[in-house]
Amino acid sequence: MKIICITQLRNEERFLSGFLCHIAPHVDGIVALDEGSTDATPDLLRAEPKVVSVLHERRPAPPHAHESQNRHRLILEAARLGADWVICGDADERYEERFLRRLRPVLERREARGQQILAVSIVNLWNSRSEYRIDGTCGPRWTPRLFRIPRTVTRRPDRMHQPWFPPELDGAPRGFVPAFLYHLKMIERRDREARHAKFTAVDPDGEHQPVGYNHLIDESGLTVRRVLPFKSYVDLPREAWTPPPERPALTGCLADPAFVERFRIDTARRAPEDAGAWPHFYGLDFETLFAERRAATR
Repeated sequence: MKIICITQLRNEERFLSGFLCHIAPHVDGIVALDEGSTDATPDLLRAEPKVVSVLHERRPAPPHAHESQNRHRLILEAARLGADWVICGDADERYEERFLRRLRPVLERREARGQQILAVSIVNLWNSRSEYRIDGTCGPRWTPRLFRIPRTVTRRPDRMHQPWFPPELDGAPRGFVPAFLYHLKMIERRDREARHAKFTAVDPDGEHQPVGYNHLIDESGLTVRRVLPFKSYVDLPREAWTPPPERPALTGCLADPAFVERFRIDTARRAPEDAGAWPHFYGLDFETLFAERRAATR
């Protein structure tokens, strides 16, 4: 069984290294379509040995304008390279590591049952790399991302938000795998706002998605759940895909000089971003206190 990952990209240097790192060990090859990237995306693709083919789309167009065509080309290329199964993903998505480690036996078992399409549950990480949203439209939903390549492959109409698999499989038996696909580009508010602006610009009337796109920035009823250790995913360190947070200015202390002299604040110690809300207590400078006490009793 030959498994190939397909992905389409445009200026994804921020997330691409982590995507390649997490998927490459578990597939036989990666086929990418680069849609006119002007950043380091092409260099990152060239540097990954598992990338066996890179297609290009250089026609200028708004985001997602060639989405159906791009996916059709990717599937045809995977078929040309002898793929039996395809696993689809975007640069800002990460599959659950436990699922990837058993990917081949999962596909073998599901294929023996006659299933030709497999869906996983996509979840939006929210305000944290270790918490995902579970309420409303942004909550978990099934998404078909793995399929067996049929004998013929035709193209879907030019619309956004269509399935990755070709129309030949529309009536094929499906399976649902209890595994997560994590969406990283919903973690930070700036990314959610950018996605909202992009989709409302290219689909202002909700023609391609009747529910609209306001859910991308709406936090009404926000409910999150912690990513359990056995449901974790592999990614590069945070510093590798997003700028580090700015250090807060150490100004505005209301303490009087005598207090500052007696209590030491260790500004190098910081709470982990995802550790939750807990006060930053750094302790007293007991050495100074004891020295003052000894001096006072002499």
